[in-house]
Amino acid sequence: MEMILDISAIFILIVEVVLLYQLRAHRHELSAKVRSMVLFGIIVLPVLAVALGNYHVFVTTKESSACQSCHVMAPMANDMMFDSKSQTLAARHYQNGWIAEHECYSCHADYGFQGTMKAKLDGYRHLMRYVTETYHEPIRYRGEFNSMNCYSCHEGSRTFEAVDEHAPVVENLLGEDPTISCLNCHGRAHPEPSRRTPGSKDYKWLSNPKVDKVVNAEELKDYISNITASAE
Repeated sequence: MEMILDISAIFILIVEVVLLYQLRAHRHELSAKVRSMVLFGIIVLPVLAVALGNYHVFVTTKESSACQSCHVMAPMANDMMFDSKSQTLAARHYQNGWIAEHECYSCHADYGFQGTMKAKLDGYRHLMRYVTETYHEPIRYRGEFNSMNCYSCHEGSRTFEAVDEHAPVVENLLGEDPTISCLNCHGRAHPEPSRRTPGSKDYKWLSNPKVDKVVNAEELKDYISNITASAE
């Protein structure tokens, strides 16, 4: 999808340049051809480019690399991918390869079309807040985490069903007004705000970009497998 978007953007750029060049060459004419070029070169293509750019942003919000690209999200990404001692839910899911791709999006997006749109709009809002520097550290999640996102993946798994304590929790989650969150028993999803506050002892490490490319769970598992094979 990203390749298609990139090719489309390049195509629009080339067409725009050609049209503007033709408009310059025929700037003293008012023929139907020139009026058509004006319509496409100054109105249609710029609007299409803006729409394509926004759509590209919506698509890339599903990638964990999009989250990691903002400085304020580095603590979450570093804890999730690089702290082998971390017991946060994000780190345990990522480092054990429990989510194959779109690690951030998989947990933060509610299911269904409405949930998908809300997650992408939230990602777009976060980007705008970051670009305009209208955020404050430590950043905090606005709203409440939907535990049904967890249940949608764990439902029916043998390890989940084997825990007797999960039965009353699920019954509560499926009710009209849930009072229990998965975080109550399983801990925080990300490092607590005190560790992400500028000046704290962990802030420098957590906020330091570790790599310029996000390694997904499958690549991490392959890397570990190669190391294990070479050691045998």
